[in-house]
Amino acid sequence: MKTYILILSISILSPIITYCQCNGSIELCSKKYNEVAYLTTHNAFNSSENGLLFPNQTNDISKQLVDGVRGLMIDVYDHFGTPTSYHSIFALGTIPLSEIFNDIKTFLDNNKNEIVTIILECYVSANDIENVINQTGLSRYLYTHSSSWATLQEMIDNNTRLVILSDENDGSNNQSWYHYIWDYAVETHFSVNTINDFTCDFNRGTATNDLFILNHFITDANLGYGLYNESNHVNSNPFFINRVLSCQNEKNKFPNFITVDFYELGNGLDVVGQLNDVNTSVNNITLKKSKKKLLSIIDIVGRKTSVKNNSIMFYLYDDGSVEKKIIYK
Repeated sequence: MKTYILILSISILSPIITYCQCNGSIELCSKKYNEVAYLTTHNAFNSSENGLLFPNQTNDISKQLVDGVRGLMIDVYDHFGTPTSYHSIFALGTIPLSEIFNDIKTFLDNNKNEIVTIILECYVSANDIENVINQTGLSRYLYTHSSSWATLQEMIDNNTRLVILSDENDGSNNQSWYHYIWDYAVETHFSVNTINDFTCDFNRGTATNDLFILNHFITDANLGYGLYNESNHVNSNPFFINRVLSCQNEKNKFPNFITVDFYELGNGLDVVGQLNDVNTSVNNITLKKSKKKLLSIIDIVGRKTSVKNNSIMFYLYDDGSVEKKIIYK
């Protein structure tokens, strides 16, 4: 009888409960930052929508974020004293870094449950980056890694939802948010000009680092711009998911940043979604398949809540079912 009353009260409350999630899924909230996969755009700034020639992306960064991209690779140069993004040759088009950071701040302001990572190829100093961060108001969102990675829920609760990784190791002690990427990540090769060039071999970084950048794009051998037709092929399943899972198995390492050109082509979000639902052990990958959709979470008295340690919660699904979960720290 008590169970029946509980389910009835849930069905009455559920229409007014908002959907709680972390980077699009409640199941990611309890996962640490390095346990999650993120759709990432290679040369995110270099888009045809921004008017840049020989692009790697179609849409600008604002649209990328709205569409589910959560990792942004950004090149930064000094252009007449102003930190500016362009791809190798400024004559092909430029964007002030402040404009890019303003777009990222707008997204973070409007999406309180989302975590974004910026991966910098940097030809300016950490101080230059900090100045633009302060000018655009992004400093409030900066995450600093300590001895272990925070969970997504902890990052949301603390409002430290922006991770900065840079290939320049010039951050001062007062810039602990400025993470030298090769202290934390390892990558596959980024210079791939044909589909036959793809391997899972590591390039920069150490294999034992926590984060894994899986570069998955084909570029022009001379100028490095994206190849649209080739991207359409390699971004599509089964080729895409097969390569990602193959590299995960070969290296026994969870891929965090799935980096692509022309992200809107193919199955990028599907691949990332599958990775984030994978139960992994060595040489044994099982994709979790569930037809029902989580609507919300409430606590024992019917209040909306998020995943918390040492608590009892009820998961409400769109098929009318309710699942009781006890979360221990």
